[in-house]
Amino acid sequence: MKQLLYSIGALLTLLNIPINVLAHGTEDEHQQELLLNSMLKNGLISSIVLFAALIAVWYFLKKKMNSLNMKKKEESVKRNRLNTLSKSVLFISVIPLLAAVILGFMQNNESTEDAVTFMHIHGLDYTADGQEIYVPAHDGLKIYSEGMWSNQTEGELHDYMGFSMVEDGFYSSGHPAPGSKMADPFGIVKSIDKGKTLEILDLYEEIDFHGMTVGYKTKDIYVFNPAPNSRMDKPGFYYSTDETKTWNQSKLEGLVGQASTLAAHPTENGVVAIGTDSGVFLSTDYGNSFESLLENVSAVAVSFDHSNSLLVTVPGKLLSISLDGTKQTDLNIPQLNSDDVIAYVRQNPQEANEYVFATFNKDIFITKDSGETWMEIVDQGTAK
Repeated sequence: MKQLLYSIGALLTLLNIPINVLAHGTEDEHQQELLLNSMLKNGLISSIVLFAALIAVWYFLKKKMNSLNMKKKEESVKRNRLNTLSKSVLFISVIPLLAAVILGFMQNNESTEDAVTFMHIHGLDYTADGQEIYVPAHDGLKIYSEGMWSNQTEGELHDYMGFSMVEDGFYSSGHPAPGSKMADPFGIVKSIDKGKTLEILDLYEEIDFHGMTVGYKTKDIYVFNPAPNSRMDKPGFYYSTDETKTWNQSKLEGLVGQASTLAAHPTENGVVAIGTDSGVFLSTDYGNSFESLLENVSAVAVSFDHSNSLLVTVPGKLLSISLDGTKQTDLNIPQLNSDDVIAYVRQNPQEANEYVFATFNKDIFITKDSGETWMEIVDQGTAK
């Protein structure tokens, strides 16, 4: 009996741990939610196992009771004790049963097999043929094609960060999926088969690059390096033109403010844009020197379109700016919540009038007429 009570106490402690960790922990939000998902799964399994064990004990007690002779005083007393104990065990078994039901419901709400939901959005872009949009969303890729959303069907559902589509696949950093044999963090990886397999390029198990961009056709790689590592002596802005075989640190001359976003030109080597809390800056020499394109604004997202202009989002606006700074167009966007802003924006490489953007509140909109009309395809993280 004591062992059963200890087991129940251990289970309840296990189920309480994630709540306390999530309430008071200092990990990044995506790591917290990963922990929650793992603990929900482990708690569900533990509840089912404990319930099965208690039912087995109850069945054993009932069987033992039935074997006793009620006409004998000693066996009658023993049977009464076993009967009381069996009722207690049966009553206690309700606790893990209820826990299993609740945890199963919570896990089902967190992730439904056929539902397409977005726990986070870590980027978005089109495939080279313009037919599909890829969105890394904490639990693998979400794919929009022919007006429908689907979950990634092949490969592990990794948590991709610093995600950059290119014409033949994507580059990314990030973290492995729960249960994956891959190490954490990824460093820089590449896939040419929609995430089915990953090629490890550099800094595996060392760095998770949140600030990374790759040229759509040039394959120039730019990263904000947060800490010294085996390939980079100190923090800073680095680039590679040979798929991470060599790295060079940029001087960042002329850049003003705290960097918040970056984008590599899809076809021009060495051309990179950085948005800061003080404006938007353009470099044509791999980030060694910058010229200001837009001043006195806090840039949230930057993205080169496929017409040699730069898309820039600032609170409440989506701008298209020519690279020489002489032309600026304010594109029409749908009304967003007052606390929301566009986090990522891309132009279809095959359809100049088609754009897609995602917001920090996990809304995604698409237009096929250069912003005259927009259609919401994700509402607060739920596909429509």
